[in-house]
Order: sequence, then C-alpha cells, then structure tokens
Amino acid sequence: MTGTTPTLDFHRMNIPGVVAGVLTLILPFLGAWWSLTLGTDAMVVTTSPFEAKTIIFGNYIASPLFEWFCLGLKLGIMYMGVLLIAGSVLPAMNRNEDIAKVFINFASRKLLWLVLIFVVALVIFVLLLNQTSSILPVQIDIPFPYLVWTKSLSADMGGMGIVVPICAKFTYAFGVAVIAAVSGAYSRIYHEKL
Repeated sequence: MTGTTPTLDFHRMNIPGVVAGVLTLILPFLGAWWSLTLGTDAMVVTTSPFEAKTIIFGNYIASPLFEWFCLGLKLGIMYMGVLLIAGSVLPAMNRNEDIAKVFINFASRKLLWLVLIFVVALVIFVLLLNQTSSILPVQIDIPFPYLVWTKSLSADMGGMGIVVPICAKFTYAFGVAVIAAVSGAYSRIYHEKL
C-alpha cells in the first residue's frame, strides 16, 4: 500500500479566506476594540465582544458570569477561524470541495455581523450616556461621531471648578477585526470563482 502526500495547488486556495481565518484566530487575544478614558486613567472602560473591563482608580470591576460568556464567544470565533482556514485550504488539496464550500458559507460572514453589532451597541451606549447625563451633576454632551472623540468636561461643584479630559477611541484590534470581517465576507465571493 503506497501513501501519497497531497500537494497544494495554490491557484485553488482561497487566500482571502486564509487571511480572514488567521486573523479571526488571533483576534480574541488582541485586547479591547474600544476604550473610554475619564481623566488621567481615573476611570478606564475598555471593551470588545470578548471582554469588557472597567477600572476605577486602579480597581478592576468584573462580572464572572459575563467573563464566562465572553470565553464562550472567544471559543466560537476561534472555531469560525478554523473553519475559514479549512474551507480555504481544502480545494487546494483537491479534497472535499463540497465540505469546503459549506465551511466558507457558514463562517464567512459571522465576524462581519459581530463587528456591526459591536458598533451599533457602542452607539446605543453613547446615546444612552448622553441622555442620562441630564440627571448627573455634570453635563456630558458627547459629540458626533460618538465613538471617537476627545473632550474636556467642566463642572462647577460647590464653588470649585473642575476640568476633566475624556477620550474615546478605537484600538488597533478593531482595525484587525474590520480587516478580518471584510476578508471573511470577500472569501465567500472569492470561493465561488475557484
């Protein structure tokens, strides 16, 4: 019985799918996608679909239930990355092309939906923050585009004026998520051309 080693036909490999799969695999470990800093690190909120951290004056506030949920989401996204890589490489090995198509069709748009839901959730959070600021002693008016801004918050408390800088920004991990999501969505179109 002779064994043959499968050779790779790189012309039949779904390159956008491989890129999306690799980026999707590492994405849960890159950290927060968005951060909100009040003062000089007096309060820091960092968030992504895989974690949400709130640090107030150096004290970390966490919810164990939410951390377990985030762990499940990490594992699910990593599974999508494995499916994207497998679905992209199988045609290059001249094996199981039907299964490869199922893998790509199943996993290609999941990260795109996750990124869109994350952005919509952030916009809703900031809009709610704008609304609830009317009941706080300090007026917070978060400017459009809501998710990326730097502003100084001034308050008059007991005859004493306070100026506190506030900064909201996306991190490089969000950029990686967008690249992975677009590559994943494009991998489905690319796979049809193979």
